[in-house]
Amino acid sequence: MAGAGDIEKAVGAGSVAFGAVATLSPRLFLGMYGVPDEASVRTMTRLWGTRTAVLGALLFALEGTQNRQRLMTMSAAMNAADALMVAAARGIPARARVLGSLTSAAFAGALAYASNQ
Repeated sequence: MAGAGDIEKAVGAGSVAFGAVATLSPRLFLGMYGVPDEASVRTMTRLWGTRTAVLGALLFALEGTQNRQRLMTMSAAMNAADALMVAAARGIPARARVLGSLTSAAFAGALAYASNQ
């Protein structure tokens, strides 16, 4: 079974990768989630991508510090909130609700698990 350190690295790398795709290629990212390709949505996707990539990079930068533990706890809470908000969202495609909530819930669960090891 993967240890907490392995999970932290995987979450960090996944966050950087998801964030990079959303920032650099928002049309591709939106297409994966079945969200309409509109200028305002692309802009918000880029903002989300930047935030996500930076938080992932911080997991590596703060290695071995108490601040890393805090970051993981807050990121787990943020991802849990994202999962709930996306799952409850109306007016967006069902595919986006399902994939968005599952992705965020997976990141939240992995971070919460690693934080408690």
